[in-house]
Amino acid sequence: MIPRRRIALEGRDALAWLLAPWQAASRRDAQVRAFEAAFARSIGVGHARATASGRLALGLIVDGLGLRPGDELVIPAYTLGELLPLLESRGLVLVPADIDPDTYNMTPTSVQACLGPRSRAVLAVHMLGAPCDIEGILAVTQAHGVPLIEDCAHATGARVAGRVVGSFGRAALFSLEPTKPVAAFGGGVLATADDALAAYVDTALNGPSASSWPALRRALFKGAEELVVRSPAYGVLARHLFDDKRANRFEAFYRRANARRRGPQQHLSAFQANLALPRLARLDARNQRLEAACAALAAELPARFRPQRRDAFGTPAFYQCVARFDGDIRQLRRAALARGVDLGIGEEIMSDTAHRLGRDDCPGAARVFAEAVMLPLYDGLTPRRRDYLLDTLHELARELP
Repeated sequence: MIPRRRIALEGRDALAWLLAPWQAASRRDAQVRAFEAAFARSIGVGHARATASGRLALGLIVDGLGLRPGDELVIPAYTLGELLPLLESRGLVLVPADIDPDTYNMTPTSVQACLGPRSRAVLAVHMLGAPCDIEGILAVTQAHGVPLIEDCAHATGARVAGRVVGSFGRAALFSLEPTKPVAAFGGGVLATADDALAAYVDTALNGPSASSWPALRRALFKGAEELVVRSPAYGVLARHLFDDKRANRFEAFYRRANARRRGPQQHLSAFQANLALPRLARLDARNQRLEAACAALAAELPARFRPQRRDAFGTPAFYQCVARFDGDIRQLRRAALARGVDLGIGEEIMSDTAHRLGRDDCPGAARVFAEAVMLPLYDGLTPRRRDYLLDTLHELARELP
């Protein structure tokens, strides 16, 4: 079975696991500070604060900007559905802006249509690592006098007009989850040039440094998960878990389990900082390598697959290779599983957040949600498996109605 995703494990990770529990607190704090300083330099902003998750970083930004119950926050109509309860729990009114079905990103025009007298901020996502028209969206928010928040969870290292994404808005959030561009088995970063917001975050995070044990447990769990994915048994499991009846339930269970493992911590641990710092140094090379592989794969897809347009507004960072399929994506997934290829669809990629919010006026998001297919692409995908993947997709494109 060719899995849809794999975690990049490195030999040095094991050494970090062994050393983490025995480091002095002062040494742990210094390691996290070093990572924060390097991250701020890489983005080109004055402040970076490492957090236990990207979602925590988003919550800190929203609170630090002073958003209150009843305020409207414009969000993409196609993004991670788990963000909705995080934001709605603060009493915010979420207004979905439709997306371009080719780039999967919100547009200045769709943002403009959502802004009104109660609008207090705009959350712009660089979807799947593809930069949105952040300059155009920034111009719209500036004209309306509302702050722009950048969600760069997929897009660490992406660039627009020579600037790194995350440096355009009032603040930005990044993710360090295992499949993200800078992977540290969880964690997040808040980046900002706003001194007052940085001071608020420092006060909100004013607590003891994080123990490495929760992150170590999560890393061990992810390592065990990766062993299963790489084993012959994964084919049997995938066919069982990702059939039409079980796929959505399993995806919801998997996300809840991951959320529980994040625990109540607020800070990034030194163990995670030690993993993230060398990966940050290799980020550009990693993005260039995988983006080139994604573009090459996209160029060889059959005509019924329409790849995401990733470079419309800048240089992307690689997160996932996704294309829209002209046909029934569930039938495609069933047939691909039978041939030993695991494809992601629906909520396994992102959510139609407009639909979740009871809106039916975002056709771009509805179309992408109904047609998007995640293709296996990652370091470790061998040429033989890549060729088999393409052969399978071409066969299915010919055979399926």
